[in-house]
Amino acid sequence: MMNKLVITIVLYQTKFSQSASYQLLKERLQQQQLFLLVYDNSLTAQKDELFDLPNVYYHHDPTNSGLAKAYNTGLQLLKEQAASLLLLLDQDTALSAAYLDTIIEEPLNQEIGSYVPLIYSGERQISPVFSDQYVGRASALPVAGVYKERLMAINSGTVLTKEALIKLGSFNVDFPLDFLDHWLFFALYQMGIKVKVLPERLTHDLSVLDYEKVSIKRYESIIQAETLFYQEYDREKLSAHKRQLFLRTIKQFLRVRNRSIWRRTWSEYRLLMKGR
Repeated sequence: MMNKLVITIVLYQTKFSQSASYQLLKERLQQQQLFLLVYDNSLTAQKDELFDLPNVYYHHDPTNSGLAKAYNTGLQLLKEQAASLLLLLDQDTALSAAYLDTIIEEPLNQEIGSYVPLIYSGERQISPVFSDQYVGRASALPVAGVYKERLMAINSGTVLTKEALIKLGSFNVDFPLDFLDHWLFFALYQMGIKVKVLPERLTHDLSVLDYEKVSIKRYESIIQAETLFYQEYDREKLSAHKRQLFLRTIKQFLRVRNRSIWRRTWSEYRLLMKGR
C-alpha cells in the first residue's frame, strides 16, 4: 500500500516554475496519493498551470508569515485529505525521484515519526547532524539508519508522520522562519520519537552559510531565533551558545566585510552575558 503524501512547498519572491523541484512535481502530481500545497510568501500572487489540478492548492500570503504558518496550513491539508505523511519543502531544495518514491513506498513504523534525506550544499553535508552537542560546523554526521539519539535536520526535505504531527500539535509560530528546524527536532526528541535517516541525497542552496550574502535584516532574524531557542528550549546549551557567539564575533570581525554583522553578534553576546 502506497502512502498518501502531502507536500508543502514555500515560495518567496520566486516563480513556482523556477523552484528546484518543479519539473519533478509536474511529472508526479498525476499520482492519486500525492497532494501539493504551494504556500507563496511573495508580495504578488502568481499563476501556474499546475494550480488548476484538483490535488494542488495555492495559498498566497503577501504578509510573508514565514515557514511555521505555511507548515501549519499543510498540516491542516493533511488532516482534510486523511494523508499519512507531510513533506516539507522549499524553493531551493531539488527533490529527487528516488527520494519521493522511497517516501511514498516506505512501510510506516509507529516508532518512527520523521524521515530525512542526506542534504548537501555543494560538496558539504549540511543535514542531518547529531545535536546532542552544540550544533556547528564540526558536528558529527549520521549515516542512513534509525536513531533514537538526538538529531537535527533542516526543514526542507523532512517528512513527518500523521501520528508524530498529532503529538506535536502544531509548528511553533514563535519560530516563523529561523531555528524552526532546531525546535522541531528538539520537540520530537523530547517526545521520544525516532528519526530515520534515508540514504537518498538531495541538494540545497543554503545561502545563509555565506555572511557576504546575508542581509543584516535576515541576520537579525537568525540571531534572535538562536537566543530564543537556547534560552527557552535547549537551555543546557546556553553556555555553549554564549561561547560560540564570542568566537563568531572574532571570526566575523576578521573575515566579513559587512561590519554590521559582527557588531550585531557582539551585542547579542554582551546582552546574554548580562543575563538577558
